[in-house]
Amino acid sequence: MNQDLLPDDLFESFRAMIYRATGIRIPETKRVMLSNRLRRRVVATGVGGFAEYFARLSAGVDRDEQARFIDAVTTRETYFFRDEHHFRWLAGRFAPELVERARRGRRERSMSIWSAASSGGEELYSALIALAEAHQPPSGWALHALGTDISDAALESARAASFGDRSLRSVTPEVLRRWFSAEGPPGRRSLREELRRRASFRRHNLLEPMRDGPFDCIFLKNVLIYFDPASKKVAVGHVLDAMAPGGYLVVGPTEGIFSMLDPLERVEGWLYRKAGGD
Repeated sequence: MNQDLLPDDLFESFRAMIYRATGIRIPETKRVMLSNRLRRRVVATGVGGFAEYFARLSAGVDRDEQARFIDAVTTRETYFFRDEHHFRWLAGRFAPELVERARRGRRERSMSIWSAASSGGEELYSALIALAEAHQPPSGWALHALGTDISDAALESARAASFGDRSLRSVTPEVLRRWFSAEGPPGRRSLREELRRRASFRRHNLLEPMRDGPFDCIFLKNVLIYFDPASKKVAVGHVLDAMAPGGYLVVGPTEGIFSMLDPLERVEGWLYRKAGGD
């Protein structure tokens, strides 16, 4: 066995540990990827090797390193305006619908959005930019925009709101000029404080109930693809419980959860609505 790779027994042990903590089932084909990510933690902690690192995590006394371990194995790349039509819908159809329902006295003058598995914040900030470009929600409305992730490193990055070219590759020059500044490290742009302060971020595991909400719109994209069916069922149940009556769920095409969304009305292939709220 290549000493740079996890041996069979430790590979299975780490896979089980990751599954218990996150619901993510690491495929057997990802041994090299997992070995590389864990090797960096082995070096950073100064333990002897993979076995010693597993023993350190299993002892359960080093909470900081357990968080860094989760960060190492759950990092996902995303970027602004991924699936751009989702944000066109948010600003052009969703927001006006809420405004009209409020005008008719059928809801409060408020809007709540949850980016579940928000990574570095690109998804939630894309939603806020799309709304701001459309002058939504109207003046006097309360806006609750929440991003959650299981990774502390991702949350720290989201709060910093400083992005490189890869994250910004789908942002138009006009939007870059309006909502980003070149202040900060070279090669990065910072989101303007006007938008940054509209968002909040906190840690949340999708396998646990969401204590906030209910939400008028939830983005659940590019995360459950890594879950096995049992974990998907638990996570989806918690997400559905967090939806407001009449609320919408935006899903990614590869989540593998369409059969679990029967309680909702299918509006588009990627968009579902919860009954009520009319």
